[in-house]
Amino acid sequence: MCKQIEVPQLAKDHGMTVLVFEDDFDSIETIDVNNTGDKGYKWYVERPYKFTTIENELDYKVENSVLTLCNRDPRYNYGMATYHPTKKVGWWFCKGVLEFRIRIVNPKIPEGNEGKGIPAVWSFPPATINDDAVQWVEPDWMEYWAENFWTTAVHDSRRDVHKGPITYASTNTNYRSPLPLGDGEWHTLSYLWDDGRLECYMDGEQWMTLEYESGIANPPINHKQGEPRTDQYRTMEWEPQVLILGGSETAPLEIDWIRVWQRPLKDVRED
Repeated sequence: MCKQIEVPQLAKDHGMTVLVFEDDFDSIETIDVNNTGDKGYKWYVERPYKFTTIENELDYKVENSVLTLCNRDPRYNYGMATYHPTKKVGWWFCKGVLEFRIRIVNPKIPEGNEGKGIPAVWSFPPATINDDAVQWVEPDWMEYWAENFWTTAVHDSRRDVHKGPITYASTNTNYRSPLPLGDGEWHTLSYLWDDGRLECYMDGEQWMTLEYESGIANPPINHKQGEPRTDQYRTMEWEPQVLILGGSETAPLEIDWIRVWQRPLKDVRED
């Protein structure tokens, strides 16, 4: 018998009532453990950019309906993803309500570990993973940097057509959320990604909004490397995003479940 999953209120309020992706981690069978690159898996263990391929029980494990990411080679916080970089198969999405229930196992990130392997749920477009994109947006849905210091940020990057230097701008990279994600308890993070807008919630409490067509964020935007551009974040309007999970030996991430809801597809063809 199929498990009935209730549509969250945030998704209901915006007509996003179709569950297009979910994993409760009740079984390891949703993970391409042997790195076959075959279709049909929800998570792939091969990583891009010549990173090592993660291994079951060494870099991640599934126990008691919980996925733990404890990657030994945590570069870019890239553990497993919904996309296989070599076979170019998998799953991605554009707009919707993203929700996941997580727990930070070690609230005090070891000194010097920041950026080397922190708990993270983030996204990259498939074209960027394949290293053939010129402009792209990277939504970092959740990155946990230090004791109770975590962020949601969006990075807009662009390089010239000859693969020269990359310039980018970022939102809220230094903004410390006032909500206690690092208290050792389970928390649900929710994100409404809709036309021109990204809204961020923790346990039902909204704490950040980004109007990405205008680059206006609340809390305020922080820019890095280069002047702000009028086309920043605009690719979020049409660019698909792969889900990526990260965590390291010294800073593991536990995930109870993850889900994406979208609006129903309407058949506009006339019979």
